[in-house]
Amino acid sequence: MRKLETLKTSLTRRQRVLILVLAAVVLFGLLAATVFRDNTASVFRRISSAYSQEDFAHNAQANSLFLGMDDNLLICTQSQIQVFSPSGTLQMKESVSMTSPALNAAGDYAVVYDVGGQQLKVVAKDHLENELTLPSEESLLCATVNDKGWVAVTSKVSGYKAVVTVYNPDFEAVLTIRLSSRYISDAVVTPDCRGVYLVSPGQTEGAFENTLLYYTFSSREEPTREVSLGSNVVLSILSSGKCWILGDESLLILDSSAVITASYDYGGEYLKMGSLQGDDFAALFLSRSASGSAGTLVTVDDNGKEYDRLEVEGQAMALAARGHDVALLTTGDIITAGRKLDKYIAEPNQKGIRNLALYQDGSLALVSSASVTLYYPSGDKIDNTTEEEAQ
Repeated sequence: MRKLETLKTSLTRRQRVLILVLAAVVLFGLLAATVFRDNTASVFRRISSAYSQEDFAHNAQANSLFLGMDDNLLICTQSQIQVFSPSGTLQMKESVSMTSPALNAAGDYAVVYDVGGQQLKVVAKDHLENELTLPSEESLLCATVNDKGWVAVTSKVSGYKAVVTVYNPDFEAVLTIRLSSRYISDAVVTPDCRGVYLVSPGQTEGAFENTLLYYTFSSREEPTREVSLGSNVVLSILSSGKCWILGDESLLILDSSAVITASYDYGGEYLKMGSLQGDDFAALFLSRSASGSAGTLVTVDDNGKEYDRLEVEGQAMALAARGHDVALLTTGDIITAGRKLDKYIAEPNQKGIRNLALYQDGSLALVSSASVTLYYPSGDKIDNTTEEEAQ
């Protein structure tokens, strides 16, 4: 008892008031957590978000490409491909000479190529896996990689409208399709690695129509199946688990036999940005106006159903998805959320961030004009346990 009395007499009036205020804050937090569970969790997650204290410099330009690959960041410019660890350690550097670099990725693989040029590089995690240089009389139209490391290269060769070559993970050519009557805008190896999808733009009764040509490795000469994609202009394609086709009018999901198993129509809204890099979901930024800046962030599962949608103000600058997370950069905010969008964080974009990439653990690489900052939406590295395992 004497010790307690001594403590009481040694506290000033100001200290006692401070203790009472702190106790009230803790009590209010406990009550709020009970009454407002989800909202409170979101607020606390916002409070605990943190930036890394160690930025690292980059020499990328405004049109450079950025991609989160597991825990690494891939940066592609016209002159080099680099892979950095989150702390900025250079894991890979490859010199290139590309006029119009493009990037396609699935799983732990990425293929970087020069549209209209001859150079192509396959990156796996933190190293150069394979490379290809076409003869000077040939040129690259597009290239894709699936999550097993199979690459489909579409090129322009004299005498043909398009030539598609499929390479296995050892980069051995296993199939070459030469087309003299059809143009090809995209090609990707099927998720089961037994065939290849070709997207052929054309016309039917004077109207634009895209056709999906499905070749098995055993058929070779003629497509096993042809599927109309309608007037959908294909913007991106991904082969990982299923085949995802991002069009300007709708999102299509196919199995390995060229059967459209699900679709998501934009309902007259305009697609401003999209990402297929999430695990079994697509992230879309839609707008009611072709020229408007405000829009809606939508996440869609592999059955073509919405997880949810989030109304967003401000001009969208970048969109990324990875694992079970999604991130959207606007002129005013950096928005991060799980794929269900039930809890999200809106951090003010006060550091001049112009691009971003999402890592598998949910952390972000925030790219300014000269440096990259690592950002943890939850204040620390996220435990990447799947939602099913957590339940």
